[in-house]
Amino acid sequence: MSDSFQKGSVTYVRRREARLPSVKSHMGRALAIILLSTAIIAAGFHFLGNPDDAKAVGQVSIDPLPLPEASDNLNGDGTALPDLLDGLPQDVNPTEHLGSLQIDALGNPLMNSDTNNGLAGSSVPTTSPRPILPDVSVSGPKTILIDGQPIGGGAFPTSALPRAPFSDITRNSPYGRVPKISATGKKAVTSYARPFSPAAGKNQVAVIIGGLGIDRNLTRRIINETPSEITLSFAAHANGLQTMINQARERGHEVIIELPMEGHNFNPADPGSDRALKTDNSAAINIRNLDWLMSRAQGYFAVTNYNGGKLLARNDVMMPILAHLSDSGLGLIYDGSESLGALPALSASSNLPYTQAFSIIDSQSNIAAIKTELDQLNAVSNAGATQIGIGFALPETLLALKSWVVTLENSSTELAPASFVLNR
Repeated sequence: MSDSFQKGSVTYVRRREARLPSVKSHMGRALAIILLSTAIIAAGFHFLGNPDDAKAVGQVSIDPLPLPEASDNLNGDGTALPDLLDGLPQDVNPTEHLGSLQIDALGNPLMNSDTNNGLAGSSVPTTSPRPILPDVSVSGPKTILIDGQPIGGGAFPTSALPRAPFSDITRNSPYGRVPKISATGKKAVTSYARPFSPAAGKNQVAVIIGGLGIDRNLTRRIINETPSEITLSFAAHANGLQTMINQARERGHEVIIELPMEGHNFNPADPGSDRALKTDNSAAINIRNLDWLMSRAQGYFAVTNYNGGKLLARNDVMMPILAHLSDSGLGLIYDGSESLGALPALSASSNLPYTQAFSIIDSQSNIAAIKTELDQLNAVSNAGATQIGIGFALPETLLALKSWVVTLENSSTELAPASFVLNR
C-alpha cells in the first residue's frame, strides 16, 4: 500500500508495509473447516448410509481337517502304556489300593507321608512304608455302591435297627437332646445296642472301627461293607453326625461316639479340642462340654475316649464325668491304650457299665499286620475270654477286616457287637 503528498512541484510517494493475517486466525479457520467437514460426513452416513452393510450373514462351509494318526502313548510309536493294574490282586479294589500306595499317573511310586486323622489330641498310628503291590488275597462279599447305597447281592446280610432317638430316653439340654434314664429305668446302653444271642458252641469276638465321620467316603464304605455285628465309633465333632449314625443303624450297626480328652501331647489347635474334657477345666465346664458332645447326635449306646491319657489318670477330675455318663444311661468302652487300673473301680462306683478293649488292631497300618492282630484277638476269644479289638477308619483296616471275617464262617468263633461284651 502507498500514499502520496505534494511538495512544490514534486510529488512524493510513501509506501506502507502490508498487514498479513495472524497465524492464530489461520489455525482457527482451518479447525472450523475440519470440524464442519467431519460433521457433514457423519450426518451423511447417519441419514443416507445402510446400517446393515457391515453385518456378516449366511454360513460358509469348511471341510473338516483329517484327524491325526492314532497313537496309544505320548511318543506316538505304538508302544503300550504301562498297565497300572498289573500284579494287583484280583479281589482288591484298585481305586482304594492304588490311592493308598500313592503312585503317579505312570505307575511310579511316590514318597509316603505320615497322616493325621484330624481329631483332637494327637495323630493316628503312623503309616509304615507300604510295598507297591503286596501279595494279599482279599476275599469276602463285595459290595457295589451307587450313591453310597449297595445294590445287588454280595453284601453282608443286614437287619436295620430302629430309628433314633427314643423319646423316653431323651432329654433336652442347653445344647440339644441328650440321653437320659427313663422313668421306668430304660437306658441307652441297652436300648440302642444291637440285639444279639450267642450261637450254641460258639465263642464270641467283637470289633470296633473308630475315627468315623472325618473321611466321609471311607465312612460310607465302612458302614456299607462291614457286617452288622461290627460296632462303629464316630468322632463327636464330625459334621452331619446324626445322618451318618442313622445310616449306620439302617445297616444294622450299633454305634458309639468318641469324646476328645486331654492326652499327654494335647494340641489345642486340633479340631474338636475346644470342647475336649481337660484336667484344668472345672467340673462344671467339663460337664458343659460333655453335654455339648452328647447333643451332637442320638442313637449311640456308649462313649469311648479319644486319647485322654492325662485326663483319665486324674481320679478327681474323672469322677464327675463318669457320674454324668452314668446318669445319662450310657456305657464307657476304654480303648486300652494305657494301663489305668483305677478306671474300672471308678466306673463301678458310679454304676457306669464299663469294659476295656483288648488291643488296637491297626497300630501298624498294613494289611498283613492287621490280620495278625485280628487272629490274635480271635485266639484269645477262643480261649473263653470274649475280647474287643479297636481299629481306625483306614483303607487297610477295611480290607483286612473284610478278608478276616470270612475266615470265621467255618470256625468256632462268631462276631458279636461290642455291647454284648459291655453288658454281660
